[in-house]
Amino acid sequence: MALLAAARRAFAASGFSGADVGAIAAEARVTTGAIYHHFGSKKGLFQAVAEAIETEILTKAETGAGELSWQFLTTAFARLIDLCAAPDIQRIIFAEGPQVLGPEAWRELEGRYAIGAVTGVLTYLMREGVVCQAPIELVARLMVAILREASAEVARTGGDPVARAEVARLTGSFLETLLVG
Repeated sequence: MALLAAARRAFAASGFSGADVGAIAAEARVTTGAIYHHFGSKKGLFQAVAEAIETEILTKAETGAGELSWQFLTTAFARLIDLCAAPDIQRIIFAEGPQVLGPEAWRELEGRYAIGAVTGVLTYLMREGVVCQAPIELVARLMVAILREASAEVARTGGDPVARAEVARLTGSFLETLLVG
């Protein structure tokens, strides 16, 4: 949708407070009234953009990762790190999302997307005896926290291959602690 794409560009470039609803509407060739009709507010539009990004990155991370397995988890997690290192995702999802939407609403959104996806994979892998039994939601939250910091490091270093290799080594080591003996 043109409106979400225009809003994404505006929020990425100017942040939530700097993004102008009128300029977003003009770029998308809609009225500001259409924005308020469909999303209720600028904050509602921001949430829709954040949810579209969450869906997009999960879909891209899973594409071609194969059947649900340990390899799927490690491949998708590595892809997520690289996808989340993009400047627009760093700003919208990690820097501004929790502040704009508030901690409770952000936690609910994360639960539906990132944490929800990781929880689903972990549940399956625990049931199959691949991953150690542990509090699934806690492990999923820890993985998302690692994802946040690992992608921030990749972004901070501009994707430097040495830094990316170190991120891969450390995240891989963490994930391996989840494997059954």
